[in-house]
Amino acid sequence: MSSFGIRNLQLAVGAVALAIAGMAGAQTSDMPAPAQPAAKHHHMHMHKHEHKGQRKYDDNPSAKEEAAARAAQREGKLGDRGPESQYERNALARCGVFKTDEDRHSCTERMRNGQTSGSVKGGGTITEYTEQVPMR
Repeated sequence: MSSFGIRNLQLAVGAVALAIAGMAGAQTSDMPAPAQPAAKHHHMHMHKHEHKGQRKYDDNPSAKEEAAARAAQREGKLGDRGPESQYERNALARCGVFKTDEDRHSCTERMRNGQTSGSVKGGGTITEYTEQVPMR
């Protein structure tokens, strides 16, 4: 029973010590807040003059992406090159797994002439293709 009393006394003393430490840290002092270091301000000042006349893209990532897309378009790196886009070339490359010419031809026709319905937002797209196959 006496050990129970000593344990409670130890907990109470610990709680009081923590409370006093918390109150001591929460007191305000009359000292002014430390000033900003001059080197940091100087760096910001130099940074502004160094990039004079340029847009600030760091604030808006989409503006940076838009500017990169415009530059790529001016250089001819955007858009289709030739009769097939990269998307179509990738889709037709998947038809290479078929072993017979007939199966590869059917695959390319499905890729080029399929009727697509639905939307990604609605849960997905479905491409439908109908092919007449002669009886054997």
